[in-house]
Amino acid sequence: MPTIYHVAVEGDPLDSGGNSQAIESDVSHSIGKGPDGRSRGQTYLGHRAWCAARQSVGEIVAGAGISDSLSGWDDIVQAQEAIGGDIVLCKCERHPRIASVYARSCEYVDAGNASTARTRVPSTPSQRFIYDQQFPLVDANGPPLEDAHYMIESQ
Repeated sequence: MPTIYHVAVEGDPLDSGGNSQAIESDVSHSIGKGPDGRSRGQTYLGHRAWCAARQSVGEIVAGAGISDSLSGWDDIVQAQEAIGGDIVLCKCERHPRIASVYARSCEYVDAGNASTARTRVPSTPSQRFIYDQQFPLVDANGPPLEDAHYMIESQ
């Protein structure tokens, strides 16, 4: 069953609550807009995030468990892209994770095999900010469907 990871950008919240968020990014690599319509710079491993729980700044490190084949290395910045689920090394006993909400149109689909590919799919900004759901799309026999675009609306 494929796993979907989304790129992290400046302002993405941490799961530690409050106003915890990614605070550092490369503004020359904008990738997504939040509900406020503002473009946000892409965040990379090594950038910093603010954790409101312990009032501390920490470095973003890998921790989402994405496959090596989807490393997301940027040759221009010379760094690996941060994604939702990566860890922030702040002063908290349990290090918080980034929740990617602003760049939901840029995702990695990790099928756990050689066919894994990076895809970009459209999404509705207001829905992606409120909800963070993931669904595998499979046919009647159970194997995952690749390159199938879909939208789910809930009331």
